[in-house]
Amino acid sequence: MTNFPAFVSHCALLARFELYRLVGSPRGWFALGAFSVIWYFLLRYPIFEASVQLQQPEVQGMLGRVFGMVGLHNLLNWPLPELSVYWLITLLLLPLVAVLTSADQTASDRSRGTLRFLTLRTSRSAIVLGRFAGQMLVQALLVLLSLLATLALAGWRLGSLPLAAFEHALIVWLNLLIVLAPFTALMALCSALVRSSKLAISLAIVGSGLLMGLLSTLIWYWPDFLWLLEYLPGAQLPLLLGEQGWNTLQYAALPLAQTAVLLTLAWLVMKGKAL
Repeated sequence: MTNFPAFVSHCALLARFELYRLVGSPRGWFALGAFSVIWYFLLRYPIFEASVQLQQPEVQGMLGRVFGMVGLHNLLNWPLPELSVYWLITLLLLPLVAVLTSADQTASDRSRGTLRFLTLRTSRSAIVLGRFAGQMLVQALLVLLSLLATLALAGWRLGSLPLAAFEHALIVWLNLLIVLAPFTALMALCSALVRSSKLAISLAIVGSGLLMGLLSTLIWYWPDFLWLLEYLPGAQLPLLLGEQGWNTLQYAALPLAQTAVLLTLAWLVMKGKAL
């Protein structure tokens, strides 16, 4: 990498192309339409209905006792019930969505032969990092749109929003991007190994299942290795559910380290694999 400004420029171009595929192509508009429909139903039913129920003192008391027993009492301390329900749904749902939507980072380009064309004009490391950055840019935009819709729903219910709601929305947005980063990097690795997005998704699912099976067997015979589970992607999600506010960022180091490791592996695979 002899020309760092050119490397950054190539990464930015590749990232912008991923965003263009979302907002500048019929396929992207179809995906945005599907995203809008899905979030309409999520906002209309689970988020809105749950936020209404959370206003009832008896429901709050019951959930306070239940969540307190499992260390999730902070879910009831968010400034808006819509944000607490959104936080719970997205932490559980979006990692799976990231696996499904970011699977085609380089796989189809290899099968069509365009990956060879791209390497004539930029480095393989720029392709890996640029496509990953593009996927994160797309996810950042979609998460932001869904958050704004949630705030709009809360504003419609209350008539106005407290300033704390915007601060907590920013916290949620930052946390979700950190949570999604290792799953997107995992798909960068899987996409570098195969020639189609479907195979990349299958590889991620089967590989994760095999890894969990091996770790479960290892822990069954040697319980002292239980700590290994703490280093898997998504291992910090239960901890995040039990926190609130800026305290949630104390768990950012692990997913960021996982992202760096997975992107390095994707780069090594891309560097050594025939196009």
